[in-house]
Amino acid sequence: MKWTANLLSFGLLAAFASAAPVVERQLDLYQLQISCPANKNVDGRFLSVKNNTLGVYDGDDVSAVQVYPVESDKQGCSELHTYPVGIVDHTIGLMGPPGLLTLVDMTNPRTVQPGDGTVAQWDTFRISDGKLSNDVDGQWLAFPSQGNSWSLKWSDGSAMITADSMIVDVMYKSAGEGRYNGN
Repeated sequence: MKWTANLLSFGLLAAFASAAPVVERQLDLYQLQISCPANKNVDGRFLSVKNNTLGVYDGDDVSAVQVYPVESDKQGCSELHTYPVGIVDHTIGLMGPPGLLTLVDMTNPRTVQPGDGTVAQWDTFRISDGKLSNDVDGQWLAFPSQGNSWSLKWSDGSAMITADSMIVDVMYKSAGEGRYNGN
C-alpha cells in the first residue's frame, strides 16, 4: 500500500510538472549585410548560408541568415548563434588555416576539434558601431565564387591573398525579435 501511495504522489508531481508553462524568452535578431560601395553587385546584400559557408548567394534556395548574440567568455566578445533555435546548437564561426579564416555555420561549436594547421573560432566576434569584426586585428574579404556568389573570409594580413578578392565591411542590422522556449 505504501508503494502505491508513493507511486501515486510521483505521478501527480509529474503531471503538474509537465503542465507547467514553458518559459519563453525574447531574442533580439540580427542579419549580416555587406557594405562595399565600390562593387554594386555585393553592396547592401545580406549574408546567407550555402553548404555551411556564409556568403552572398543567388537563388531561391537561400535566405538571409539570422543571428542572436550571446556574451562570450572572452571579454568584450560575442558568440553569434543562428535562429531559429533548434535542438542542435548552431553558431557562425571562423574556420581554416591561420591568417585566412572562412565564415561558416558551425554545429555544436564547443565540440569542434580542428585538424592540424586549422583554426576554429566562434566566440571572438566584436560588434561596434553597427559593424562586425573579429577579436584578432584584420579585415573582411569577399572572394568570388560561382555565378554572382561571394564567400567571406577574415584575414589578419599574414596569408597570401589573391587579386580577385575585395575588402568589405559586414554590417550588423536589426531583424526584429524571435522567441525561444527554453532555458
